[in-house]
Amino acid sequence: MLICCALAVGTASCDSFLDVRPKAEKVERDLFKDAQGFEDAIYGVYGALQQTNLYGKEMLWGIPEVLAQNLYAGDSSSEELARYNYNTNDNLRTRFSNVWAEAYEAIGWANNILEQLNDWSPASLPLYNYYRAEMLGVRAYLHFDMLRMFASTNESAEGIPYVTTYSPDVKPFYTVGQVYQFILDDLLEAERLLADDENLIVYPRDNSRYEKFYTYRETHFNLYAVRALLARVYWMRGDMTNAALYARSVIDSQKFPLVGETEVQDYLAGVLSPKETIFGVYSTSYVNTCQTYLYNNNSWSSFNAYANTTSSGTNYLEPYTVVYSKDVLATNQDYRLQHFEALIGYARFRKLMDYYTIQENVPSSRAELISGVTLIHVSEMYLIAAEALLDVDYDAALSYFDTEIRSRGLSSLSSRGVTLTEDIIYNEYRKELFGEGQMWYNMKRLNKDIVSNAEQRTVPGSETVYVIPIPEEEYEYRN
Repeated sequence: MLICCALAVGTASCDSFLDVRPKAEKVERDLFKDAQGFEDAIYGVYGALQQTNLYGKEMLWGIPEVLAQNLYAGDSSSEELARYNYNTNDNLRTRFSNVWAEAYEAIGWANNILEQLNDWSPASLPLYNYYRAEMLGVRAYLHFDMLRMFASTNESAEGIPYVTTYSPDVKPFYTVGQVYQFILDDLLEAERLLADDENLIVYPRDNSRYEKFYTYRETHFNLYAVRALLARVYWMRGDMTNAALYARSVIDSQKFPLVGETEVQDYLAGVLSPKETIFGVYSTSYVNTCQTYLYNNNSWSSFNAYANTTSSGTNYLEPYTVVYSKDVLATNQDYRLQHFEALIGYARFRKLMDYYTIQENVPSSRAELISGVTLIHVSEMYLIAAEALLDVDYDAALSYFDTEIRSRGLSSLSSRGVTLTEDIIYNEYRKELFGEGQMWYNMKRLNKDIVSNAEQRTVPGSETVYVIPIPEEEYEYRN
């Protein structure tokens, strides 16, 4: 399954990458004869990320949010997924296989570009550093999520293949610790190569000052996306010193301000936030996926938030209303509750879908926004910094935490005389990243016991639960 499929690429029909559509069915060396060819190929890689088996559904909310007991779906594969029965349903095994295959396929495309760059240099290709750094960043991003999903947190245990070549040979497995080091190596090189982004990326965004490839940096794996991912990686690994260093570097750049409480309702609703989004993928098809699986209510396909309603007679242990009531005053208004629409018998989850377009009522204020999926935004950096600094600089940790929750409409802990704890940060992380595919990995990082809405019980944390089995097809050509 690690054999890399052909890269779908084509020539650009417009100066803006937003109009690029891959057209060819195979990679031709002639494609890489100039900068335009490299850029078309790179846009093809970003286009792959928004497919439904990756961050257009499965790796965003389709799998992780069901595992985290935030969303449920009525199809048999999702029901087994919510009960952590990974080997009892053929459709579920197919879903895991598709994720694995398409992630490594996209990695292969990035590797092909990196290999083609070996024939060039910064002197012969002006944006060489950008092309190389962005593909290193994408390669690290995908491997990191494959590691978090399909491997143990024990760094001496077997991990996953870390693929750095574009070739059909069988790739070796590495330990979890080795894979982490490969990820860090790629990201640290990307950080060095993207130094010019310090000056290119400004707030407010001004794409009129750029040309072609420099535009819409939030849709590219830019310098701050690299630093934010470094914060995630170090945090997941338990290196809080470096997690704090990189999370603070993103926050302190002041290039990604938190939205105000009145903007919370739709700042990620099928668009990239012009304030908070650090990295996201452009997509025009994502809205259709959301309409099918999040907006329409079909018993066999819909993904809805767990909610206790009188008409449904349910009594879930942690419906979304309970999640958002933790650690707050009863008089507080959490504006994130606007992400949910309570209907008869169920609750629609609207946070990440462009319900304006679905309802054919788009405000003029959204006309200039980029359609797509945000994969990293700045509020997460505040929470990583708060946790990473909690035991070494409490005042700074409290300041970051209070700043984040105030932007969501909640009163600060300091104003209430409440002491910040790891549990409070954990609860806030769930509220803030609800639906974004990150909470499951936080639970895994801490080996948390899971309050199961699907089974009405607490499931003990263990590797049996937290490690998704690698698809059997991966072993077909191995000794």
